[in-house]
Amino acid sequence: MWSQFLGFGMDAYDMAMVVVLAPLLSHIFAFPRLGPAGQFLMTALLYSVTMAARPLGAAFFGHYADRTGRRLLLLFTIAGVGVLSAVCAAIPTPAQVGLTMAYAIFMAARFVMGFFFGGEYAVGHTFAIEHAPAGSRGAVGGFVQSGFPLGYAFASFVVLGTSLLIGEEAMQRYGWRLMFLSGIAPVLLALYLRRSLVESPIFTEAKEQGRVAKRPFLALFKPPDLWAFLQVFLYMTGLFLTDYAVYQFLPNILQGPGKFSMTRYTFIYGVALLGAFLGYNLFGRLADRWGRRRLTMWYCLYVAILGVPLYKLLIYAAVTKSLALGLAAAVLAASFKLAWGAVPAYLSERFPTRTRSVGVGFGYSAAALVGGAGITPLVGLLHSRQAFAVVEGGELWLSASAALTLGAALTWLSLFWSPETKDVDLRASAS
Repeated sequence: MWSQFLGFGMDAYDMAMVVVLAPLLSHIFAFPRLGPAGQFLMTALLYSVTMAARPLGAAFFGHYADRTGRRLLLLFTIAGVGVLSAVCAAIPTPAQVGLTMAYAIFMAARFVMGFFFGGEYAVGHTFAIEHAPAGSRGAVGGFVQSGFPLGYAFASFVVLGTSLLIGEEAMQRYGWRLMFLSGIAPVLLALYLRRSLVESPIFTEAKEQGRVAKRPFLALFKPPDLWAFLQVFLYMTGLFLTDYAVYQFLPNILQGPGKFSMTRYTFIYGVALLGAFLGYNLFGRLADRWGRRRLTMWYCLYVAILGVPLYKLLIYAAVTKSLALGLAAAVLAASFKLAWGAVPAYLSERFPTRTRSVGVGFGYSAAALVGGAGITPLVGLLHSRQAFAVVEGGELWLSASAALTLGAALTWLSLFWSPETKDVDLRASAS
């Protein structure tokens, strides 16, 4: 549980670094012919290419985890993350190899990093849930999943603290390298923990009984596993839409000219992430008591009803610079992410042992690519509609809340065709 908490926290820590360091990276990889918008897109592409590689890593590592076992692959995935952290910290500068080559090297490193992170989720979350006691799978999964908001918050505060300590000029010269290099510390701790772990008892039993698929990835696209995969894909696409509607658009709504300062915004955002960390753990425990399906369907209705009021509160708090309202809105925004606490247990319970790792990993990462990459053009399309533009003005609060509501509807719809999985016997579902 702690091993995967660190692994997933490292995932968030690394992804947050690209987002938080975006202004610095735009300065380092400054393409002279591009305006500010084009420069931003070039930096955002570094984030997107990491996301694009995740399904490939999930398919590769998940496939072999279902064929050969989980434990050893977890050593490879986290070691790969550590190596790529060092590579990102050591890439040559444009002055050394040219702007295009430096950017291409960094992009290649980000792609390979995403490949390893895709495997980390596929293998690690399955491994943790298969070790968990039957009645505590939701609680264990909630704790593992809560590594993400904590890792994201930690990255934000590390960058902020280092910037205050060494100054902006030093951050541009070498500080950004230190930020990527700092990711090696949790990797080493995770490696130390994983050395002493034993193989999943559920996978070991399935392998001894000859119930291991020869081609797990291909088996995932044949009934009955195909129906579970499609349902999980829709479920996760909805969750990623709601998630990115909060993560991606909260900074734009709260920060900017006439809004909160960087210091106050960081504090408010940190409170939201801490709330999500606590909420994931609470939701996972409640899912053990009340069930994954029913609890999450009620959660979807909660999000759909309060989506527009939340974003209206956010934009009002920002333009009035009310810290009290900003904190209240942050707590409410954190409550919109609680359903993630049930995700590791629920996904693991939807697949048999023969396709569990590849099903969990590929279902999660493929949906992340669709929901995560799709939300920006979706919000842009909504904002271009006159009905939205008249209400929003120059902001994106109503469009973002509409995307969030759509995500909640997709997740609710996916669960309409899903069985309750709380009491599923993972050994029995191995057949």
